[in-house]
Amino acid sequence: ALGALITSALAQYAPAPTHLIWWALLAVFVAGTLAVLAMAEPGSRRPGVLASLRPAIAVPRQARGTFAGAIPCLVATWALGGLYLSLGPSLAEAATGSPNLLWGGLVIFLVCGTGAAAAYVLRGISSRTAMLTGCLLLLAGVAVTFGAIATTTSAAFLAGTTVAGAGFGLAFQGAFRMTTALAMPAQRAGLVTAVFAVGYLAFSVPALITGVATTRYGLHATALGYSASLAALVAAAADILVFRPGSQPAPASRPVMPPGPCTSPPCPQAMDAAKSMPHAGRRTD
Repeated sequence: ALGALITSALAQYAPAPTHLIWWALLAVFVAGTLAVLAMAEPGSRRPGVLASLRPAIAVPRQARGTFAGAIPCLVATWALGGLYLSLGPSLAEAATGSPNLLWGGLVIFLVCGTGAAAAYVLRGISSRTAMLTGCLLLLAGVAVTFGAIATTTSAAFLAGTTVAGAGFGLAFQGAFRMTTALAMPAQRAGLVTAVFAVGYLAFSVPALITGVATTRYGLHATALGYSASLAALVAAAADILVFRPGSQPAPASRPVMPPGPCTSPPCPQAMDAAKSMPHAGRRTD
């Protein structure tokens, strides 16, 4: 969120708009690299550095139904991000009638920033409630945005973007927590990889198709079609949660640790969590 706002401001008001941003990003990456080198390694060293870089995608058997039920929500949330990062600046210019690049950064800031804020403020609610509330907010936000695009109303466009962003944060948080809660610690890394593989495909492929469609059908028609597709996906996700109890994702019943050093043994926190779970000693492969 901040990256979009800062870079759009630099592109609009700072000198060398096509060069300064890239130098700034390069400096940030260099600083980040040095910071990582200075960090303490939380895990134990062992051979196989090249093999460790090979991604392992796996959905445990006990999580497959929940994962399948969460896919419409995952696709809808990340496809929303793809819409705003691909067409957001152009839609902002069309809605506001202003060529100022800050508007494009603002809509991305609203989507990502409100998503982060909603996920943080409501982090204490259950994963199912978060997912359902996020889906409803997404549906409302996309509906308002659809109307704003159709009527070229700037205030409604910004309002719809804000509501959809809050839904984005809550729905993804709920779907992620609900899915990963069903994996044992040693299985969680593969499941997290599967979740983000779906997310990044939903983030990139529709955006690429949209770019091609925009050149053929125009920005206005393409954005309306994209918004309608998002609404259909969100409605399907909400339908699974509310009206199909046999296929809806199961509620989170196990403590969920975020992706990172504690995703698999021998991390002490993960080992302690595994010991406290039912049937922790039973093999699940």
